[in-house]
Amino acid sequence: MMKTTILPTILILLQCPADASASDNIPLLRGAIQHADSYLQRSDYWSQFKHAINVYNNDLSPIIDVAAKDDSIIIFETYAEWCGHCQSVAPKFDGAAKHFNQAGGLILAKGQCDNNRQLCEDLGVVGFPTFYYGTADNFGDIRGANSPNPNQINDLRSMSSAEQMIDFLSKRFGIESTPTVPKPKEDSHHDTTTTKPSDVKEMYTIAVDAYISDIEKSTSDSLTQALVSTHLIAKAGARQGFIDWQTWIADSHPSDKCRMGAQDILDDLDELWPEENYSPGAVSSNLLTKNQCIDDYSDVQYQGCAAGGNPGTYTCGLWQTFHAMSVSPISQLSGEQMFDSLGQFIKFFFTCTVCQEHFLGMMASVDHTTVQSQDDFIVWLWESHNEVNERLREEELDAGTFNVDRPKGLFPSPDVCEKCLDDREGNYVGPYVGDHQRILPFMDEFYNQDLV
Repeated sequence: MMKTTILPTILILLQCPADASASDNIPLLRGAIQHADSYLQRSDYWSQFKHAINVYNNDLSPIIDVAAKDDSIIIFETYAEWCGHCQSVAPKFDGAAKHFNQAGGLILAKGQCDNNRQLCEDLGVVGFPTFYYGTADNFGDIRGANSPNPNQINDLRSMSSAEQMIDFLSKRFGIESTPTVPKPKEDSHHDTTTTKPSDVKEMYTIAVDAYISDIEKSTSDSLTQALVSTHLIAKAGARQGFIDWQTWIADSHPSDKCRMGAQDILDDLDELWPEENYSPGAVSSNLLTKNQCIDDYSDVQYQGCAAGGNPGTYTCGLWQTFHAMSVSPISQLSGEQMFDSLGQFIKFFFTCTVCQEHFLGMMASVDHTTVQSQDDFIVWLWESHNEVNERLREEELDAGTFNVDRPKGLFPSPDVCEKCLDDREGNYVGPYVGDHQRILPFMDEFYNQDLV
């Protein structure tokens, strides 16, 4: 068991290449330009540090070499570019990087699992962000049996500021604070003017069409994301969850190619993923021979979901996929079956851990008698999406990362469906009311008839 120590610590943050500025004044994410610039600049910001390192191509050797030389502890974060919670905690890590670069005792590094797939596989990653700690020997032998694997330290997921993270790590690993080095408050290395709720007028999402290519790409990406680690496939119940997700796609997807791709996977599933005595690695390799939507979408760019400098293109595309399948005019599934299939996908294959926990918590509170029909499910999904957006809106406002060019807020906005406001009590706050005679035809029109 790892003992508390006063030895120097190496903090490795495996995060996306979407990184912030080399200057101390990284702008808050107030719009499309700021979002894009901060993602391009954050790697430059880290490059100024002697003890802040990016990890690429599964290569931990620079970190292990430093840890072995200094007899240090390593703390390692696995990260996904599209993960909303990972994006929200990134400024806290940047603040911690700046602090410990000056104060010493911690060495920070970062990367992302898409660029370090074997490394994330070896660590057993099943969700983002996940934090690990251990010695150089622990990380140097993660494929072998000569040393215990690194342990998880997921308290870091809930840190509310860089200062809290610094205090937690210092106490956890017995690192003496340095009085001459001030602890940064959250985002202190960003623009110090924080966006507050009173400053923000946008309460609705922007009016952007739903593109069939975005829906196809996110559906295609959902298969590769499900295979990001064989540890996901190895979970009890994962095969049935995969069947339920593919069945919903094959039944209700708006794209002929995605329906055909899902049916092809289901037809071959006994060979691709045998019911018994299968190797998760072999299943992953088998499924990677399939294209979820027939074509290869790896080089396809998001369109509507990328508007406004949106960093969450994959999750935007997933939401549009869920909505488009919910209004399918050809579906043979009930609303309850759609609800259950969605739950299976979120439970087993949506790997933003905090987002997953929030959404499954919402689903657990639902009385299944209220989602029996397809119309029931359409309305529930619409309400739930707005509930998620309201929560994320408040989190972004509190963190100063609210993007006014792609605001989290209510959908649809009045300029898209003015009459839909009649189904909302108090316009912004409060439950939806009435028989939803306005929102149901709007959802069918937007996610079915008017797909671009």
